[in-house]
Amino acid sequence: MKIRVDPGLKAKYPDAVFGSMIVANVPNRERSEVLEELKRKVEGEIREINLEDDDILQGYRAYFKRWGKTYPVEFQIKTIQKGGRFPQISVLVDSMFIAELKNRILTSGHDLDAIQGDLTFDVSKGGERYIMLNGREQELKRDDIILKDEDGVLASVLYGPARRTSITLDTRNVLYLAWCPHRVDEGLITSHLNEILSNLRLVFNSVAAEIKIHH
Repeated sequence: MKIRVDPGLKAKYPDAVFGSMIVANVPNRERSEVLEELKRKVEGEIREINLEDDDILQGYRAYFKRWGKTYPVEFQIKTIQKGGRFPQISVLVDSMFIAELKNRILTSGHDLDAIQGDLTFDVSKGGERYIMLNGREQELKRDDIILKDEDGVLASVLYGPARRTSITLDTRNVLYLAWCPHRVDEGLITSHLNEILSNLRLVFNSVAAEIKIHH
């Protein structure tokens, strides 16, 4: 499977950069006690984060503000700062979500075996539709950054991943993607994906992964 960035996206968002990590042969499970312990630790760290002048959040705020929206990861961080806790979904999802909130980098997870053909990061024309994780059909706004496979839209920055490649308890092979519409240091993106990998290794011990940067 190849991942490319369309020239139209490069023209519209010249500073955009993406990271990918493929993890193979990792049987998902519903819960891990070691991850639950990690969640409590990271919740404490998140409550110490000063969001006001955070450079990473500033870039996402600017992107979402164009459509009158707020960055959902920032909302989730604030929920934890007010006493909330991480949800418990599954090991493959929770490992991603812990790192996503800790590092503030927008991340999606996909069942690799449900993806059809190669992938392209592109810019929406407006009017495209896909089924979101919650089962609702969403019409895309113009100029949103999207991901497509041979069957259509797989995810967008504004509305998140499509249901058809969502991670389930039957998932064994995963594609994690870091989405940065603005300039973010490639080292931070690589470190973020490696943190997801470290979380997985707390549960599965030996986990191999392939990490790449796309721009």
